[in-house]
Amino acid sequence: MRMLNKIKRIRLSLLAPAIMLLTSPVLTTCADSEVSFGLSPMKQSIVLNPGDTYHGSFKIVNPNSSKNELEYEIERKSFYVDEGYGTTFDEIASPIVDWTTLNSDATGIVAPNSNVDIKFTIEVPEDAASGGQYEAFMVKTKKSDVGDGNMQNGAGIQEQLIMAHLVFAEIAGNTVRQGEIVSVDVPSFLLSGNITGSATIKNTGNIHGEAKYIMQVYPLFSSEEAYTNEEDPDTRIILPDRTLYNELAWSETPDMGIFNVIYTVEFEGVTTQVSKLVIKCPIWLLFIIIFIIFAIIIWIVMRVKHHGKKSRKTTESNKSTPVSE
Repeated sequence: MRMLNKIKRIRLSLLAPAIMLLTSPVLTTCADSEVSFGLSPMKQSIVLNPGDTYHGSFKIVNPNSSKNELEYEIERKSFYVDEGYGTTFDEIASPIVDWTTLNSDATGIVAPNSNVDIKFTIEVPEDAASGGQYEAFMVKTKKSDVGDGNMQNGAGIQEQLIMAHLVFAEIAGNTVRQGEIVSVDVPSFLLSGNITGSATIKNTGNIHGEAKYIMQVYPLFSSEEAYTNEEDPDTRIILPDRTLYNELAWSETPDMGIFNVIYTVEFEGVTTQVSKLVIKCPIWLLFIIIFIIFAIIIWIVMRVKHHGKKSRKTTESNKSTPVSE
């Protein structure tokens, strides 16, 4: 009896580029096929008033050669970003999904070395609540067979590329921008790895906000920075009522050293700064230090014992010497 199960492989190319809010075209390629495509832009940030009508668009880009047409389908969902900065696309539509009409076909074909405009309209009700609304236009390629599997026998691999165009909408009115920096930490002692600052932030407002992470590293007894990202801070978008944990690492941390580290986290007008003395000591060096300390302790103990024996011999010798009259 032949097994008719097929292995399905979904290539989720949307997570990193989409949530990092890239505004330039991003092309995602698959190593096992010649298919690739991109969205331009990856996101839109808009401010709308109750009663407004917004006409938006984005492009599906097919950079492939003349033999590769791109078949696609579009699905709309709400989304949120979890604590680990992963993205969840909700089956239950948020209000903006109901307010949105797709003016282009939900399925289509993009010719090679070409692009297609996808147009949509958002109609905000007069009684829309203030705050953030978030929608994803998920663009999926047609499933295709790849690999060496024999699909005629029911066994093989299918792939599907997926990207998302994200809409960050702010409904004007009584918007509340506030948050809480729950924790900020920099480990003081490292055996391996990079000097890393971590922070947990909670958005307690009703609109998305941008968190900023800055690290400054100075060698001990030096005022010259060994590393800083002040000119290009690490940033993350945090949606309302969401908590985000994020780490920022110095990727070129030396194997050993002692450093002064200043780690600054900013969110919605709140700033927390941590200053730490960080020691990076490889485990082999730690073993050598422990061995030296242990050897010194043994030497001291032996010296004390030797001195004690010598003192006792001197005392006994003095006692045995007759006193002359």
